[in-house]
Amino acid sequence: TMRVPVSMLAELAKDPNVAYITPDRPVSMTASNNEEFATAVEADVAAAQFALDGTGVGVAVIDSGVADHPDLYDANGNSRVVYSQSFVAGDTTTPDQYGHGTHVAGLVGGTGASSGTANGYQATYAGMAPNVNLINLRVLDQNGSGTDSQVIAAIQQAIALKSTYNIRVINMSLGRPVFESYTLDPVCQAVESAWKAGIVVVVAAGNRGRDNSMGTHGFATIGAPANDPAVITVGAARTMGTATRVDDAIASYSSRGPTLVDHLVKPDLVAP
Repeated sequence: TMRVPVSMLAELAKDPNVAYITPDRPVSMTASNNEEFATAVEADVAAAQFALDGTGVGVAVIDSGVADHPDLYDANGNSRVVYSQSFVAGDTTTPDQYGHGTHVAGLVGGTGASSGTANGYQATYAGMAPNVNLINLRVLDQNGSGTDSQVIAAIQQAIALKSTYNIRVINMSLGRPVFESYTLDPVCQAVESAWKAGIVVVVAAGNRGRDNSMGTHGFATIGAPANDPAVITVGAARTMGTATRVDDAIASYSSRGPTLVDHLVKPDLVAP
């Protein structure tokens, strides 16, 4: 990543060491509400039938940071956020200053210890894998915004830390519009490098399903890097407040395929 005058771009492009030039574009968080989600994606089945609760697995959450929260502690009261680093320019702090990253971390691995009837809640709101270790890689600032280069740096760090924390998954509930083919997009190339390193990369499709600004009725609104074939792109489903799947529907705001430029079929699946 570098800063150069516009007048230098043509000369820079002629350099044989330069494969492609792209702006350091802004990225932002994607989010939606959740309800009955564990049953909808059968996390309860994984826990009950196969005793899979994330034990020993590391999930890198590339987001706005993760707050110190009791739902993210283990049975001994120790935080399961085992590593934290900020890639936000000029800000080395790693706690969540926006709220989005903590929300995502809870969906991934919250125990629900702070909810339940004993705490005045109607139910216990636990995440998918309540014993997973979390790697907090902060790329979004207090406004939920960041840049391509910050996201790329975080992905590269997740790859570097893969063996140390057994990072098996990267979660990226963020993105930006598609401007070029995934074969050229630097963020897409970064997620592909993670995939080649043996990390499953899960990316939000986006929340632009109601966007008809181009007369497409929400189609072709998948963001980047969700447009890359190497990632699992997740759209949004509505559970209708029930645990059964028979009444589920696609959320109207969920971004839809095909992807711009490459015309790939996306998303790969949907979840609440």
